[in-house]
Amino acid sequence: MRREFIVPDDAADEARRGLLRDLHDGLGPALAAIALGLRAARHLAAHDPASVGPLLARLEDEAHGAVDDVRRLASGSCPAVLARLGLAGAVRAHVASLADRHPVRVDVRCADVPDLPVRVQVAAYRIVCEALTNVVRHAGARHCSVRLRFDGRLHVEVVDDGVGLVPDQGGGVGLGSMRDRAREVGGTWRAEHAAAGGTRIAAELPLAGGA
Repeated sequence: MRREFIVPDDAADEARRGLLRDLHDGLGPALAAIALGLRAARHLAAHDPASVGPLLARLEDEAHGAVDDVRRLASGSCPAVLARLGLAGAVRAHVASLADRHPVRVDVRCADVPDLPVRVQVAAYRIVCEALTNVVRHAGARHCSVRLRFDGRLHVEVVDDGVGLVPDQGGGVGLGSMRDRAREVGGTWRAEHAAAGGTRIAAELPLAGGA
């Protein structure tokens, strides 16, 4: 009996890699933030019961947002929060979602960021979210800064004061995914030790790759 093997072509492989990145960079940080929120709610239930209800309400909204993002992922649309708030607003919303569930203090500065092509916005947003997920999970940081700056190219920077670069978790998907996000829009990305200790993630994204 002759057996036939179907070998996936390059386009199918790339589509699968893209889906993996979208799940890891989008749904991953969203679920991680919800998990942190549930942990915070459990703590509040014992020490400040009156605060549990509002936190659970926010977590419910975030869970609905994650469901919406799965639907948008299936249809090829951009993340719901980006469509609703734009890049700067989406970054601030993600940082706010971490504020009451993790002790790291995150400072956000978005200097004159214009309306950008969707692909550039998605790349920048995913890079920031993944970098912050690494800070929360691995860095042991007390402070983190997020900077978005535009000078004809979009500069993205996330700096923390934690333990410094550590081996990537999850089989190397996180750091590699940030690098791939930048490259997909013709940009550059690097991870390095910050001058004052901790880790610095920096990406430079051109508009030409975002059509």
